[in-house]
Amino acid sequence: MNDRTVKIKAPLTAVNEVSRLCDAGADEFFCGIEPREWAVKYPGLSISQRARANNFPTFSALEKAVSAAHRRKTRVHTALNAFFHLPGQYDAALKIISGVFSLGADGVIISDPVLLSLLGNMDLRGKEIIAGTDAVVFNASAVDFYKRLGATRIVLPRSLTVKEIEEITAVDKGVEYECFIIHDLCFFEDGLCAYCKEQSGVGDLSGKQEKRVDCLLASRLPFNKHRGGCKNVFTRETFFSGRGGKPEKTLNYTFWGRKNIDGCGACAIYDFNRCGVDSLKVLDRTMPLNERVKATRFIRDCLDLLRRDRDIARGEFIGRCRGIFEKTFMVPCGPQDCYYIWK
Repeated sequence: MNDRTVKIKAPLTAVNEVSRLCDAGADEFFCGIEPREWAVKYPGLSISQRARANNFPTFSALEKAVSAAHRRKTRVHTALNAFFHLPGQYDAALKIISGVFSLGADGVIISDPVLLSLLGNMDLRGKEIIAGTDAVVFNASAVDFYKRLGATRIVLPRSLTVKEIEEITAVDKGVEYECFIIHDLCFFEDGLCAYCKEQSGVGDLSGKQEKRVDCLLASRLPFNKHRGGCKNVFTRETFFSGRGGKPEKTLNYTFWGRKNIDGCGACAIYDFNRCGVDSLKVLDRTMPLNERVKATRFIRDCLDLLRRDRDIARGEFIGRCRGIFEKTFMVPCGPQDCYYIWK
């Protein structure tokens, strides 16, 4: 086992959270900002993929958090990672990025390649430019594409397997890599998601085999404040071929019925440390602080296993991680919770 230091990136929403998350083991923070001017001009179009309540509302509030984090030797990356921007939004987004850098933030997380390409006119010395998971990096060619646009770190999609991540990181060591590690597991690909899914197959209706398509629509039901997007309860409409285009049946459906927590990838830390992953991302900004602290401490405990025992075998590491998981979250570890190993 090598001597690399893998960082833990934790979600930050307020200055008073800095100390607790640092004490739990955070090495980096990610956060969002949505100034009132943006919210008023573009209601419903979040610049950071999260509701305004989960972002810093002003530059002064963010500056205080950055200063507090720097006193704890912890870096701060600000997310401006909308999938895309309308033509009139780019100047506003660049103004926000300039403000973020001027108050001392260490980097930005961007998923829109157009916005990323427009950063070339800024002074980026000492700043980290991160291509977010919604940039959809499935291979080393995509890494090279974003690197040429100025990215210094790539956030790899959580839909990748450990083997795929190993293959990507082996090609170019001149850029950093970040992987999601706990909570907010999605069964779909963020950067290709519109909260509308489809499943096709063959169904039996009245004893006759026919082609069946299930359309799963999250937007048809009232938003649940505790579960949004693909965590919501979907309206599942089932269509059969030759039936006039109307759904034969409609019912509620969720992909999350068997899960104990919102996802965990700690078992993969052994492989990530070996293949060159630089940062492990704890999610999510929408979670209560106590849950973010607990998750951060859990990942720190797992990393400490590698630090204390550099010769630990992979199987033993995974077994001990699962023991820490069950002790921390008081639920059994199972494949329905797993980001990587059980794929």
